[in-house]
Amino acid sequence: MNGAAFLIALALAANGDADRLLLCRPRVSGAPELARADAVAEAGRAAGRRLLDYGVVCEDGGEAARAARRAGLAHAIWGTAEGTPGASRYVLVLSDAEGEAERARRTLAVAAGDDAVRPIRDALGELLKALPGPPPQVARSHAAAWVVAGAGAVTMAAGMLLAGQARGAAERADAATDPTSYTQARSDWESHRRSSGVALAAGGAALAAGLTWRFAF
Repeated sequence: MNGAAFLIALALAANGDADRLLLCRPRVSGAPELARADAVAEAGRAAGRRLLDYGVVCEDGGEAARAARRAGLAHAIWGTAEGTPGASRYVLVLSDAEGEAERARRTLAVAAGDDAVRPIRDALGELLKALPGPPPQVARSHAAAWVVAGAGAVTMAAGMLLAGQARGAAERADAATDPTSYTQARSDWESHRRSSGVALAAGGAALAAGLTWRFAF
């Protein structure tokens, strides 16, 4: 296995879903048509791929936490949607899957007739800010990915420098007026050309592997 393939294998071994959360559908009270509970799922989709739509209601934090654990996720968001004549009222709660503790909550009211998706999306974003930072191994993994990508970029730069030297040697060979000068220049051209090809190939592979490791996993 070459170096690039080894780095890709390391990335594939990492848990790509470690930062995702389970989003439960809200428990509805009051007038269902005024509660606009579907706006929570729409806001979750608008918030990006971090929120995994559970598709069903979680009655409380315990049920949300157990569902998250079954999915292999560390956190869940659950809540309520109440329909009243004047507004839709929402309570959104972020819970830890392990221990089932409440980490944060947001409450909001959206006036009847106003768009509910955007304020709910903003509230979900505020809940995400309450999550702990990435574990040390994730931070180290990101740093290592940048190191690999940086090393690849440096190696490619060296390859381009060698390519320029090979071009210069070829020009010297063309301009040579005696066999000795021609032979030396041609030898330099072959050496620099070969080294340039190796450096560009290795550097490109390392750069691609590092960027894939950092952004795709």
